[in-house]
Amino acid sequence: MSKKIFLGMMALSIIILIGLVKMPVGADESYGITTEGTILKKGTTSYMYGTHILVNADGVTLYALKSENLNLDDFIGKKRIVKGDLIQGYPVDGGPDYLNVKKVE
Repeated sequence: MSKKIFLGMMALSIIILIGLVKMPVGADESYGITTEGTILKKGTTSYMYGTHILVNADGVTLYALKSENLNLDDFIGKKRIVKGDLIQGYPVDGGPDYLNVKKVE
């Protein structure tokens, strides 16, 4: 194997590894965030965004949710895998990150 090919393969390997290391936990190739929890209707909160919330098993709010293509009411009270993209500019007013839900499994 020539030295140029070897060095090219090494450089490509390093680039791929850097990309994998930078990928955040819960990241998905087609969605910015993949997470799991129970979807609930958002009640009265100090923050004024989202129609629903995603909570973990302890009832801690993980994300405020909205969806432009799904009716999140169909999943209220159900533990689901949620995929979507973070909405920039959040959190505010002490609230959670804001997730635009694209898919619920």
